[in-house]
Amino acid sequence: MLDKALIRRKLGALLQHLNELEPLAQIALANYEKDPIRRHAAEKLIELIVEYATDINRAILDGLGKLPPQTYYNTFSEVANLGIIPASIMPRLASATGLRNRLVHRYEDIDNETVYYSLKPLLRNYRRYARLIEEYLQAEESKGKRERKKRQTSNIRRKT
Repeated sequence: MLDKALIRRKLGALLQHLNELEPLAQIALANYEKDPIRRHAAEKLIELIVEYATDINRAILDGLGKLPPQTYYNTFSEVANLGIIPASIMPRLASATGLRNRLVHRYEDIDNETVYYSLKPLLRNYRRYARLIEEYLQAEESKGKRERKKRQTSNIRRKT
C-alpha cells in the first residue's frame, strides 16, 4: 500500500531544499567560486534533493509491490517505466544522481563550475518532478475514492 503521508513529508523536505538552493543559483559564478560556505551549502543541498527524490521513488515502488532498484539512477527509470514521470524527464533527473555520487564520495576533484551550472537545471527539473509526484498522489487518491464509492454502491445493491 502506498504510504502517501510519508511521500508527502519527503516531498515537503525536497521542496524546502529546492527553496534553499534557489538563492545560491542566482549569485554570480565568481562569487560562488570564492565562497566555500556557499559552495558547500549548494553541494549538500544537491545531495539532499537527490536523496529525497530517490526515497520518494523507492516509497512509491515499495507501495506498488515492486522490488527496490539497486541504484539511485534506476529508481528514476523504474518510476518512469510505470508512467509516474515522463520518460523524457527521466534522464535529466537521474543524471543528478551521478553528480550526487561525485559530491558524496569525492570520486574526483569537484569542478565548482560544473556544480554551479547544474544548479538552475536541477532546480527546474526537480520542481517539475515534485509537481508530477503530487499529481500522481492526487490521482491515486481520486482513484481510491472512486473505488470506495463503487464498492459502497455494489454493497447497497446486494442488500436490496
